[in-house]
Amino acid sequence: MLCNSSQVDLDDIDERKFPKVQDLEFVDCILEEGEMLYVPPKWWHYVRSLTTSCSVSFWWSEGESSDAY
Repeated sequence: MLCNSSQVDLDDIDERKFPKVQDLEFVDCILEEGEMLYVPPKWWHYVRSLTTSCSVSFWWSEGESSDAY
């Protein structure tokens, strides 16, 4: 698992290990073909595809060399 990934499995929440997850507020949406969703930096998010799809993520930090990755 990536160091920036949550340990909570939202498809199978362990309520004993993560009791506060049930209190979280969330926004639920379904994107249609051709639409995209902008997720601001450092916003935690969960994405699940309902059909075959392609997802692209861009990760970068200003001032860092691309050689660092």
